[in-house]
Amino acid sequence: MLLEGKTALVTGASQGIGKEIARILNKNGAKIYIMARSADKLSTTAKELDPTGKEVFAVPCDITSNTAVEEVFKRFKADGISIDILVNAAGTANSNSIETTDIELWDKVLDTNLTAAFNLSQKCFPMMKEKGGGKIINLASILADVTSPGMAAYSASKGAIKMLTKTQSVEWAKYNIQSNAIAPGYIKTDMTKGILNNKELTQKLVGRTPMGRIGEPEDVAKVALFLASPLSDFVTGTEIPVDGGILAALM
Repeated sequence: MLLEGKTALVTGASQGIGKEIARILNKNGAKIYIMARSADKLSTTAKELDPTGKEVFAVPCDITSNTAVEEVFKRFKADGISIDILVNAAGTANSNSIETTDIELWDKVLDTNLTAAFNLSQKCFPMMKEKGGGKIINLASILADVTSPGMAAYSASKGAIKMLTKTQSVEWAKYNIQSNAIAPGYIKTDMTKGILNNKELTQKLVGRTPMGRIGEPEDVAKVALFLASPLSDFVTGTEIPVDGGILAALM
């Protein structure tokens, strides 16, 4: 199997894209630590992905709290757990206009989508360096390249994720650490439910997508598997759109 003997940490893994990434990495041999805020939902997901409880482990954590993240990594160190693959899949969004986005809402989006990814990457770096290499996969978005009203905080956070990914790739290449980003388009998740429940809007999106459909979480997970595996050992600092061609059509 592609990831035999590897250990992965996947954030935002209680549902949606993060959950499917955790599933496919585990199916390909990796031991998985799934991280999210909701302990109950995370526990349910861990049992679904691995009924034996031997390969997928729930790690409840508020990733926007440095104190909480530090506690997790202290436990990892005490238990001899070392991360080979980090997937920063946690994300949040809002649809507020710029003038109605207060600083607390702005901070919530940036803290979840950007700062947490920076912090977790920084925490995993010493482990990867000691092991002689590692993989970091950051979830960006096509809305880092094209945007719409109400997406100021989200688009800003995802644009920054692109540049964080590039900087990680340049700084950490000498340690054999590859950092890449995936830019999903419109994917069927809880985050896009409000949009996709609108049949007229969904039809417009499908019509603008060359592949003629809305994406599934599995579409993103397959690319994550490639980036997590030795197949991508000479790929770093890049962003792969998983959007059915909509970005190419719009640009």
